[in-house]
Amino acid sequence: MIYSLEGKISRIDGEGIAIEAGGIGFYLMCSRGVFREAEEGSAIRILASLQVSDAGPALFGFIDEEERSLFNLLLKVRGVGSRLAITILRNLEFSHVITAISADDAVTLCQVPGVGKKTAERLCFELKQGLERSGLQNFAGCDSRETADVVQFVIDAMESLGFTRTEARSAITRVTEESPTLPESPEELLRKALDKIRRN
Repeated sequence: MIYSLEGKISRIDGEGIAIEAGGIGFYLMCSRGVFREAEEGSAIRILASLQVSDAGPALFGFIDEEERSLFNLLLKVRGVGSRLAITILRNLEFSHVITAISADDAVTLCQVPGVGKKTAERLCFELKQGLERSGLQNFAGCDSRETADVVQFVIDAMESLGFTRTEARSAITRVTEESPTLPESPEELLRKALDKIRRN
């Protein structure tokens, strides 16, 4: 089983990236989170998932464990294969996928190529409890598109300060555990998230 890959990015296209690691070139279809970090010629470490289908084996790449967990959760839905699951995570932000499922927002999910109305409704119906059990719903930390944008802004800000994406999401989760709603301003959420890390 391939858990992660670390190496130099040799190519980026519309679906994924090619990494040279240990003298071997690997191609991974990737999430939006990976594309945000990827720069051709630079080094990167991404988490991986090897999936085998009728089309043959394929590698999928994720920026952190939460993205990979959501990918695995999507695969549990009837009619959702690995390629459609990664298409969802490539076309929508991590937090927006969780928000859409939690809010029964099939319209947002239907914006993804290959996701029809029935599939979108099935995603919402079958995964809502799965998100709660896995704790992924807390990582979104929001119940609307506007607050999803706030969460994403704070994650990006914390990454620029040197924290990992996982550390940022964990801090936001601890903030949401104390209050059912997020602070309206990204600055306030950032302050509270940083405070959680300092107290850790």
